[in-house]
Formats: sequence, C-alpha cells, structure tokens
Amino acid sequence: MEFSTIHLPPPPGSYMRDMAIVEAGEGRFGMFTISDQVKRGVYHLLYATRCKDGNGANQWQPKPPISLPENYRYCIKGVAGGYLLLTGYPKDDRPTIDYFSLDLQTFQVEWFCQTGDYVMIGHLYADLPPSLSPPTL
Repeated sequence: MEFSTIHLPPPPGSYMRDMAIVEAGEGRFGMFTISDQVKRGVYHLLYATRCKDGNGANQWQPKPPISLPENYRYCIKGVAGGYLLLTGYPKDDRPTIDYFSLDLQTFQVEWFCQTGDYVMIGHLYADLPPSLSPPTL
C-alpha cells in the first residue's frame, strides 16, 4: 500500500461550501465543490480532475460547471455507490429538506427525496447493513 499527499486547488472565487473527492477513472482523482460564483445566487457544482501535464506534473483540470436546481442552498452530504448526494435547503424557508443525487457517470442531477427534518448526524451508506444482507456461503 502506498500513501501520498495531494495539493488541492484553491477554492473557486471567495466562496466554497463543501468538497468531495471521488475516483475519476484511470487512477485519477476528481473533486466536486459547490459554488454560486458562476451566476450570482444560482448554485453550481464545480468539478476538476487531477491529470498529468506534458511535463509529468499533476495538475487540476477544471471541467464545465454543472447547474443545480434553482431556489435551493446546497451542501454535499456524501459520496457512495457511484452517486454524490446533495442536501437542498429551500430558499423560501419551507420546513422541508430536499435531497438530490448526481450520477458520477452521466453527471445528471435528480431529485432523490424530501424530509421534514434534517438529520445532522449520520453517514451515507450504499448497501444493506450486514444484518439485512442475504446469507452467503
């Protein structure tokens, strides 16, 4: 097993909410951040992949921003099972929380579910817990 460090790029502009590091394929890393600097008041996911340049040095290559549904403030909840899960807080202060998923293969954003309460503590889990998994030999 080999460990190494990665220098993260500076935040996009002066505003950065959350960050998620994902596998971008071919042994590369990808990084998602949430920003509203692309168009004031409208949130976007910014995505960059870590690639080697012509000199063999690793560089972060930005990709086109991914638009998020309007009228929400966003936070990244986690990454699991090939999806990035986002928490959407309605800008009109409704007492509900909406969750959105981003498919890491297609970069399509879809509404996932809505809750009346926000769970502050918890982790994203992408499989059945061992007690509910079918028995195996």
